Amino acid sequence: MRLTHLLPLLSLATALPSLTPRQRKERDAEMLFLFGVPGISGSGNSANFIGRGTPGECQNFPSFVKGFKEANPIDGFTCTLYLESNCRGSAITIGPTDPWRAAGDRGGGKKDPVIESWKCSRIGRKGGD
Repeated sequence: MRLTHLLPLLSLATALPSLTPRQRKERDAEMLFLFGVPGISGSGNSANFIGRGTPGECQNFPSFVKGFKEANPIDGFTCTLYLESNCRGSAITIGPTDPWRAAGDRGGGKKDPVIESWKCSRIGRKGGD
């Protein structure tokens, strides 16, 4: 490769922001624990799911998460669960001492709503991150 081909690549590499180790870790932070997610294991039994992402950013649940029995923020986080994707619609906020629990079949065909997205923030941080 000629030097003239390398110069644009070098300028691009220097223009990209460098992330601190803490920023890299925050991009994949474990923030939300779901208990009793049906069908993850493929055997028809329920399993658990850990929601990862960047604090303060909206996360849509993967397509295989079609419901769960309980949602708990991981220590140090508070989370908001939304009924629509992209963190829209009705929502409920849960903290370390107040998890969300499914009520199950309420009779008359009424079931718990499907929660489609979530956003978690660190407790005690301004700006939600």
